[in-house]
Amino acid sequence: MDEHFDKYSDEEAYRVAYLIAEYIRETLSETEHDELDVWVAASDENMQLFERLTDEKNREGAIQWIERRNTDTALENVKEKIRFTKQGRGNGLRKIINYAIAASVLIIVGLWIYTSFIYKKENSSVVVENLPADILPGSDKATLTLEDGTILLLDKVLNDTSINGQMKILQEQGEIAYNGQAIADPTAYHMLTIPRKGHYKLLLPDGTKVWLNAASSIRYPIAFSGTERKVFVTGEAYFEVAKDKTKPFRVVANDLVVEALGTAFNVNAYADEPYISTTLLEGSVLVTKGNTENVLKPGQQARITGAVFSIINVKGEEAIAWKNNQFKFSDLPLDVIMRQIERWYDAEIIYENKPADHFNAEISRDVPVSKLLHILALTNRVHFTIEGNKIFVKN
Repeated sequence: MDEHFDKYSDEEAYRVAYLIAEYIRETLSETEHDELDVWVAASDENMQLFERLTDEKNREGAIQWIERRNTDTALENVKEKIRFTKQGRGNGLRKIINYAIAASVLIIVGLWIYTSFIYKKENSSVVVENLPADILPGSDKATLTLEDGTILLLDKVLNDTSINGQMKILQEQGEIAYNGQAIADPTAYHMLTIPRKGHYKLLLPDGTKVWLNAASSIRYPIAFSGTERKVFVTGEAYFEVAKDKTKPFRVVANDLVVEALGTAFNVNAYADEPYISTTLLEGSVLVTKGNTENVLKPGQQARITGAVFSIINVKGEEAIAWKNNQFKFSDLPLDVIMRQIERWYDAEIIYENKPADHFNAEISRDVPVSKLLHILALTNRVHFTIEGNKIFVKN
């Protein structure tokens, strides 16, 4: 029996399956890529298995396979077959390990392909109808409150409208842009508020770009005339900060302060989330809460829960999936997912009972809610009923 395969545990087989699946999804970290390269180079058999599983011609079969099966049951069957075979002896182990890796990749990748490609393809060519038992997604929607208290409904304003020569509303792009020109009152503040079922983009006077998610707001000066650039945020926002070493850029969210000179980062400060988080995509930021401060590196996320300050490694593209108009759930608890659905679809979530499972899904945010819920329900671990704007959840 091949000693290389004899060393495999079922956990190691699933680790290889995970790495291959993430390779196909193009979401491997540098460390994971190195780990996969070592495994592929370990034997010709590994190389052949890798090439077979990463062949794009296998995608259609994976989709058909995933549509016919309960993925949880299939994974459990794979595990049982490994356990049964390991109780015996002989050359069957190598074949079973190959089977375990292939089946696991098929389940993981098949579900990803099904949710990522099938629904995206359908959505790109079909006009979504407002069905009685469905909820349509959000859109470019915001209100702008001027210094004098005037409130503008930006989705109702004509495209390319200028306000006081200071800014321009680009309705077709869902964006408001400030021109940075001299103004009468540089200390004046504006507030951009995004309702549930909305999102919007803001170009600040210094050239900093801000994307705001549903149920969020940002308060900012219409000119950065002092020694710093400071804005105040609630909800969730993604920043691409214009470089200016003479004026540090600071984001205040509750009692958290994020400072950057020129960088890209995400701030999630929803009041109904268990923690406030800052995720760094590029550059560096200084995150401060009270007397505690930490400098983040790209791929790190700072989490603040009460007085507890922690830093973890994350996949940045998942944290900003919303900014790219995507839902991307990777091993997330159902209640976290449902809060995102609640804000984006302006839905009321009612739990008949709350499944404790974690879920994975990837799909455009442009789809009606039924398509997203269908993906989650494919696991057979959760079920949904839509009544008006209410979504009933049970396991």
